[in-house]
Amino acid sequence: MHRHDINQTILLIAATIFAIVTFVHALRIAYGWPLVIGTWQAPALLSWIAIIITGTLAVLLWKQAHKDHWM
Repeated sequence: MHRHDINQTILLIAATIFAIVTFVHALRIAYGWPLVIGTWQAPALLSWIAIIITGTLAVLLWKQAHKDHWM
């Protein structure tokens, strides 16, 4: 396996993980699931922010992994 292939695989794995996190936060908002850390209950706004950040990272990583295909 070439170094480029390994880098592309790592980028795709990271993009997939961020996409899954984005999806879970979207489910949390859609179904009203609580997120409790210790005694603190995280507001839904936190999930909206997480969706924006992790969704953006997933897209950017996916694009970077496929950069050579677009050039």
